[in-house]
Amino acid sequence: MNRRQRQAFKKKKYKAYINIASTNMRGYGNPSIFHCENKWNQIPTILHNKRIGLLALQETHLTTARIDEINKHYGRKLQVFGSPDPMNPTGRGGVAIVLNRGLVAPEKITLYEIVPGKAIMLHLVVHKGDKFNILVVYAPNVTENDGAANAEFWKGIDKYFEETPQTPKPNIMLGDFNMVESGLIDCLPACDDPEDAIDALDDLKQNLHLKDGWRMTFPEKKSFTFLQTATGSQSRIDRIYATDMIMDTAKEWKIRVSGIPNADHSLVSVQITSEGAPMTGRGQWRIPEYVVKDKDLLEYARQQGITAKKELNDLNHRSVDRNPQKIWNTYKMKLVQKARERARKIIPGLVRKINETQLEQDRVLDDVLLPEAERTKKAAKLQEEISKMEQHRYIQMQKDRKVRHRLEGDTPTRYWSQTN
Repeated sequence: MNRRQRQAFKKKKYKAYINIASTNMRGYGNPSIFHCENKWNQIPTILHNKRIGLLALQETHLTTARIDEINKHYGRKLQVFGSPDPMNPTGRGGVAIVLNRGLVAPEKITLYEIVPGKAIMLHLVVHKGDKFNILVVYAPNVTENDGAANAEFWKGIDKYFEETPQTPKPNIMLGDFNMVESGLIDCLPACDDPEDAIDALDDLKQNLHLKDGWRMTFPEKKSFTFLQTATGSQSRIDRIYATDMIMDTAKEWKIRVSGIPNADHSLVSVQITSEGAPMTGRGQWRIPEYVVKDKDLLEYARQQGITAKKELNDLNHRSVDRNPQKIWNTYKMKLVQKARERARKIIPGLVRKINETQLEQDRVLDDVLLPEAERTKKAAKLQEEISKMEQHRYIQMQKDRKVRHRLEGDTPTRYWSQTN
């Protein structure tokens, strides 16, 4: 193998798609990045577990020094671009974009600060020259009768792109919009936000040719991203907009609990694919890690392996219906079938409970016979349960990772090789 071949062999392969997500993290947490209650401790785990390539964050309370510290501490795993609030960076506002270095390797990056602490855009040139212009926003709040600040925010962004024609237009806009376009389906209980804010956002969307991808995918579904714990009301104020070109290849539009401690917003995400990427299916199923260690499955695999080995030893001549390949394939299919059965039975208790609670919440939200006040109360209670369980799951995952690092981090194991 010559030098060029060795370099090609070592070069990391990246996917032709990127999972993009957004959430409001509700502050920085403990000021020390080494403290267990600093929220950035959870970000690498969330990126890894949910396979997120780019994460947009709002209400980050970041300063320039904090951004530098995060990049220094987590630089091998992620890269952070941010814009602090100019008046009170540690107390309010702030937006950021986090790139997962394990999944995304841009050939070119350009950051545009449009509204300090409120709106930034990242221009990325990625897989085979594909270009993404990702605008992250954290809009001002609205009240039932006052949407002036929110409306001016959208008008300001619109004006920015009008006055700087050399700046590329965003093909993706995501973040915390702090208002909804249709109060009838995007709020519980149903309520309308001020028309001036809705109209200003609509003008910006039309000028940038952006559409609400999740709503176009689920035109009748009720799902929310923000829970007002004091009243129990919920709304879908976190959204992702995209151009038609992005929408043509986008899939996996999701709303999930973020897992960030004490955050009150859900995580919205989408998978966007390179224009030139080939059509791909669902991929090959693999045995989950928690099933691989199952004693019943291991014993079944051993017994079936003994049987398959005996069949191979007793095979005197091969035929179309009887040969080593057929015996191996039969053994493998039996093992896969058994693994699927065990996966359904021994799914981790907490994950199963989260899934069950999520299904119950969907049932409550879709129950038109349930009075709105009762539906609001039940849905809010279920959302709080889901958030607590998901946060507990991520904390446990982080503890498990620390234990493994303590046990294997200083010994020449596979884990040591991967981390170094």
